[in-house]
Amino acid sequence: MNSRAGAKSRHLSAWLSLLLGVTLVLGPAGAAAETVDPWVYYYAGQDHFYNVEYDLALQDFRDALAGDPDNPFFYNSLANTYLFQELYRLGQLEGNLYDASNSFLKEKKPEPDSAQMAKVKEALARVRSICEARLRKNPRDVDALYNLGISYSTEGNYKFTIEKSWFDALRAGSKANEFHRKVLAIDPNYHDAKLVPGVYDYVVGSIPGSVKWLAFLFGYSGSKYRGIRLMQETITKGKLLTSASAFLLAVVYTREKRHDYARTLFSSLQDYYPRNPLLPLEIARSYTREGKQKEALEQYVKVARDMEAGRPGYDKLPRERLWYQIGVLYQQRGEWSQALNAFAMITDRNDSDGLLKAHSGLRRGEIFLAQNRPDQARAEYQRVADLPYEETRLEARQRLRTLSQ
Repeated sequence: MNSRAGAKSRHLSAWLSLLLGVTLVLGPAGAAAETVDPWVYYYAGQDHFYNVEYDLALQDFRDALAGDPDNPFFYNSLANTYLFQELYRLGQLEGNLYDASNSFLKEKKPEPDSAQMAKVKEALARVRSICEARLRKNPRDVDALYNLGISYSTEGNYKFTIEKSWFDALRAGSKANEFHRKVLAIDPNYHDAKLVPGVYDYVVGSIPGSVKWLAFLFGYSGSKYRGIRLMQETITKGKLLTSASAFLLAVVYTREKRHDYARTLFSSLQDYYPRNPLLPLEIARSYTREGKQKEALEQYVKVARDMEAGRPGYDKLPRERLWYQIGVLYQQRGEWSQALNAFAMITDRNDSDGLLKAHSGLRRGEIFLAQNRPDQARAEYQRVADLPYEETRLEARQRLRTLSQ
């Protein structure tokens, strides 16, 4: 199978992306394992990847490589999966539920796993070895150039998100941009190669003026408006990266405060990847950013109900944090009964996170006082005072003393 024709998928192509999309294509049911086209495993792996099912995705990509061990598309996807599995473990993909109302949860994050990152780098090194060998035979091999660009965009991603090295990430993004512009110079109809240059243009064009001179000093320039146009062209004309472009453009629209456009794109992605619970949370977050608290609350409640109903994939959500966020939003709106019920989803379960249970008890006590129900408030504060969390215990005891005066 021609590598470009076979790659009817959506790669993680831009180094600041969080999630991308791909359409699952399955082979004939019951086909013998030895006759399965490796691209079938690849497509299955992409579907698992974008539904935050990383272990399953890794197995699919390994199966694909077993059938085609020199395919750079497969190695790039393997590298992306290792990276995002680590980002997920580090809590960098679910920041939606951290805000001023639950800042107490921002405990020290775990350190990056060096063994996991070694797997990312090993897969990327394999991509480059394969592609450079192909380019020595044919310097106009667009698939080799394309995959080299993908490998550098992934490198830029981990330089930025894991290593926190801004200029190293920018240098890697610059290399990715260079390779994909070479692809377009050879084949202007390789529209998917417009995404990396689009993201690069937007990111560089968005650098604050106070430090932009440094970027120009190192030879970087861009235009965020040109970047948006290139991303839009990838959506309308591309074959490999349509969903990738839709996700990244949604992120850009969010940054540009064009929230309706962002929600439209996130909603479309949710239709494609229904087991990814992070997408509906992005929709809720967009309402919050726009100041539409009521709509945000409705969206969070819908997600929570889907989670409690056992919707596939939603077991990956941080259950207590979600209900705590809902309780806080109800409390801020003065909807006391709904807030009490939301916090009770944490306090009334024995398996709930203890710290969140303590903070939820404090919140319930506040609401009972607002309702002029001091006895119920006192009972809540006493429960919190009996829990082994120093900060909340001291707060609960102080409130108990106040009530006794």
